[in-house]
Amino acid sequence: MPHKRAKASIRKARKAEVDLPVTGDDAMSSADTPKGFSRLFRFKEMAIKRQQEKVDIKNGVKTEDSTKNIGIQPGEKMKDFVQRVESEYKSDMLSAQKASKPVSDRKKRNQETRKQKKTAKILKEAEFFGGRDFDDLKDNVKFGEVADAPPVLNKIPKVRGREKQIMEAAKLKQAAATAKGKTTTETPAAGKKDTGYESEEDENMKLLKASHKRSLKQMSAAARRQLDNERDMVIEAYRAKKAKRMEGSGFAK
Repeated sequence: MPHKRAKASIRKARKAEVDLPVTGDDAMSSADTPKGFSRLFRFKEMAIKRQQEKVDIKNGVKTEDSTKNIGIQPGEKMKDFVQRVESEYKSDMLSAQKASKPVSDRKKRNQETRKQKKTAKILKEAEFFGGRDFDDLKDNVKFGEVADAPPVLNKIPKVRGREKQIMEAAKLKQAAATAKGKTTTETPAAGKKDTGYESEEDENMKLLKASHKRSLKQMSAAARRQLDNERDMVIEAYRAKKAKRMEGSGFAK
């Protein structure tokens, strides 16, 4: 029967065939290792190898192109294989495409001009900054050092030279203008005589101006009541006039 359990000897033999240790040189090629994990492990190895190749190229060490494996690897999908080949050989394909494509004289001149400008810019910066880098301006602070705050300037610097002359001339001009203003205000206006007499109308005008300047809080209770009565009278007169006009026009309710 299919659901019947096998004998112990058969189960032990099957277990011995399948349950193999994952350690050893052929750990990634073992049947127990998942294909996805083995593929990620190989991808990591290839990334480390590419990084080492870049470092070698930068240092001037030539690497052999035979180390690159173009063939599809076991357990790798065609989509992953195509992406891997495109990512690995992208720079080679671009360089081959540029080498095969003819370059015009105008483009060559532009490239040379850009190179010369870049070199001139680097030389100018080196000449201006003296070949210094940001690390040269770094302050190495040791343990236990005390950092004081910058000084605070509470007074304006003393004026000297041409600025002092300009400031003195401005002060003299301002003093003359103030003196002239005082004389004009002190002298009476032309055509008017200061008799020292104020009429009753002038006094009433002063009182009216003073009453206008008063605020509601400064008024007494009687003044407030009178003001409220006057306001109510004005509102009632306006409403009566409006109602009369509405009746005459035929819009009355």
